[in-house]
Amino acid sequence: MRLRLAPVEYKICATPECPSEYEGAQCPVCKEAFLPERVVKTLHDRLVLVDHDPPVYEPERRCRCTECKNLFDLTEHEVIARAQCRACSKPLLPRAQLQKLWADTETLLQRARKLDRALRQLAVCPHCAHAVNARSWCPRHGEAEPVGTTGGLPQNLTLVWVRTFHTAESVHELQLREALEGESEIEADMDTLPLAEEPQES
Repeated sequence: MRLRLAPVEYKICATPECPSEYEGAQCPVCKEAFLPERVVKTLHDRLVLVDHDPPVYEPERRCRCTECKNLFDLTEHEVIARAQCRACSKPLLPRAQLQKLWADTETLLQRARKLDRALRQLAVCPHCAHAVNARSWCPRHGEAEPVGTTGGLPQNLTLVWVRTFHTAESVHELQLREALEGESEIEADMDTLPLAEEPQES
């Protein structure tokens, strides 16, 4: 078991007037549930326990949007869905073309980047003539927003550390709690100090 400084994933609450940045499935302040379409995920350097059983944090790899810097997951299901027409669900590219396109790729991110570039060459679906519009891969970007040349896909995945909640407190939470308890003790000590006597007039 050891400590290391690592980039920890945090979610920025999307509720107006709520300043919370949190880990987990919902904001602990306003109870707003995490929705990838609304909530930005960011990184903060924190001390984390590693080689601990059960693990307090585990490493994950995320895409970091090239436009808004939001962290998001890339799944095989989404890549397959992007290769199909949204209107008729038929493949936008022939199987042979896809196999050639992905022949030298090793990762899902590489396949997604190549697919994104290939789909930008299409104006309409070859089966139903439905328009094929470029869309960002980042869930924070709506379809009406302008799309950059990479569709938000980075060159490489970003390593992040994600809280498992197998244990009650992270090192950061423990430090915050101890700091707050220290402030409370100082205030309590101040309350017990004797009041200075006012000087009496002679």
